[in-house]
Amino acid sequence: MIIINLPLLPPSVNTIWVNIPKGRIMSDKGKLFKQQAYYLIKEQFKGQMLEESVRVSIELYFKTKHKRDIDNYNKAILDSLNGTILVDDSQIVELNVKKYTGTGKDEIKIRIEKV
Repeated sequence: MIIINLPLLPPSVNTIWVNIPKGRIMSDKGKLFKQQAYYLIKEQFKGQMLEESVRVSIELYFKTKHKRDIDNYNKAILDSLNGTILVDDSQIVELNVKKYTGTGKDEIKIRIEKV
């Protein structure tokens, strides 16, 4: 099992992409999260990228009790696994997500298991 702790939260899926006249591009917030997550994951995971099917569990810890939709954060988190731990997030065959609010910290815990 691979366990990754990220001391940050991704932007909501609603703010990762912005529309421009020629299409859609990643927002500055999205680019910053992608860059930060890449380096934090690479610091913690030194192995070869997995090529087989995996099961992923995500725990989202929110500092405040502010209302949040649990599904708005998964896309950026799963995309951050591409090219770091996974060849591609299409390898994920099972996903479990839990959220905790009012924890006093913003953090993501990711567990990845081969199936």
